[in-house]
Amino acid sequence: MKKIIYFLAIVGALIAISYAFVVIYKSATTFVLFLYVMLALFLLLFGIYGLIAKMLRKRFEARGLENFCVEANYYVRKKGFLGRIFLFPFMKIKSKNSLVISFFGALTWIIIISIVLSAILKVQ
Repeated sequence: MKKIIYFLAIVGALIAISYAFVVIYKSATTFVLFLYVMLALFLLLFGIYGLIAKMLRKRFEARGLENFCVEANYYVRKKGFLGRIFLFPFMKIKSKNSLVISFFGALTWIIIISIVLSAILKVQ
């Protein structure tokens, strides 16, 4: 059931970004486009992190580990710096629930990206 939620989130991200840049691009302000991009990015990251969590869950159960942190640390050692960047929600959030990990992982990225973009683009 959760897998359907993650796929719907990815489809929702594609719909939101296409609506923003195909339908309302000419009449929308920069701030409205920024909000649509952030919504689409949140949904996309939520879906991707959820699918990764489901994939890690299978390995998690096979090894009998307590939480995702141990499995994520294994992949970080294996993948290096990029693994450390993209798998940080799995290392920091102590939960077995993939919905919690994907929500807070996507929320963290949205906060980071919105701060950086608002500093660069001076979105009001």
